[in-house]
Amino acid sequence: MAPTIFLLLALLSIAGKGGGLKLELIQRRLSPGNVSPMAAKSQIWPETSEFMVKIAVGTPPTEVHAILDTGSDLFWAQCRPCAKCYRQTNPIYDPSKSSTFRTLSCKSPQCHLRGSGAACSGTDTCKYGYGYGSGSTQGELATEKMAVTSRSGATTPFSGVVFGCGHNNSGTFNANEMGLIGFGRGAISFVSQIGPSVGGRKFSLCLMPYNTDPRISSSLSIGSGSEVKGPGVITAQLVRTADQTSYSLTLTGISVGKTLVPYSTSGPPAKGNAVLDTGTPPTLLPKELYGRLAAEVRRHIPSKPIDDDTLCYKDNLGDLVMTLHFDGGVDLRLSTVQTFNKMPDGSFCFTAMGVDDKDAVIGNSMMANFLVGYDIDNMTVSFKPTDCTKIG
Repeated sequence: MAPTIFLLLALLSIAGKGGGLKLELIQRRLSPGNVSPMAAKSQIWPETSEFMVKIAVGTPPTEVHAILDTGSDLFWAQCRPCAKCYRQTNPIYDPSKSSTFRTLSCKSPQCHLRGSGAACSGTDTCKYGYGYGSGSTQGELATEKMAVTSRSGATTPFSGVVFGCGHNNSGTFNANEMGLIGFGRGAISFVSQIGPSVGGRKFSLCLMPYNTDPRISSSLSIGSGSEVKGPGVITAQLVRTADQTSYSLTLTGISVGKTLVPYSTSGPPAKGNAVLDTGTPPTLLPKELYGRLAAEVRRHIPSKPIDDDTLCYKDNLGDLVMTLHFDGGVDLRLSTVQTFNKMPDGSFCFTAMGVDDKDAVIGNSMMANFLVGYDIDNMTVSFKPTDCTKIG
């Protein structure tokens, strides 16, 4: 879910040189007693077409269920008092009832961390505004005590984490989605803030296939011990682009069976043309590429699609295998678990679609049943085929 940061009042420019200093300030604010050689762990579970993470926020803690998003940086939650909040099933976080909540001043370096969406004008309070394709949030930036807890009950607390206290939130969020937690590469992302206290800015996650029972949870690991290793691991080098949030790779083509569909028919693709985004369910491909790919998929599947406008089938997908080809000779083999979603009516629908864009987004459906490790400091991403319904 790639964000568009918009201005509430006046956007404050953030010099890249200052980013390191500001991140260092956050590292010092994290309690030294919380430094751990082991990964911090939380649970992941499916919510419609998104994936949720549980975070304890405040003192006493409020349990926040937030959308896990590698395509953005800011962690925000709905906050009282609400100027405009969407309906929420669980209690909305109330900062007035937390002894550890602190609003940020516009003079605070933490207000201006890269990716914060901060804006200050006529007030000392650090305001923010963040927009997505599916909604937006506005409020104030603050610090708070937070904790993550694994399924086994192991809890890792963190102090002074910067987040967005959202008082004006709207969009397609449902009543179980209490906010969104950004796991991008920016300085304000949750992993960038807490990573140094648990062994590094790295994490791994395992997303379950679409329509998995929401009572089944998987695992999110952050820091030392989250590395993806062992037989079958495929590692690719991430590409640095002007977008300092996203995890970008260079996709050179997609094979359907043994037939290669090049990314472009007019020359080599641009570096960093594909982004890994857990907050976007479908894989989004340039329309021209999608058209060529869809034709090849139809040719390889023995049965006919339900209708001519979609790649949905009642059954008999055959033994279709697709491969994503990345620069550097990295090939990621996909089964029908990643390329077709099993729908509630029992049909199977292709997990990619065509869009008016020159770049691609690899969505969460196509990352299902891979243990994926992201290493921000070393700029790598690793994939290991895994039954994600069994590693919680």
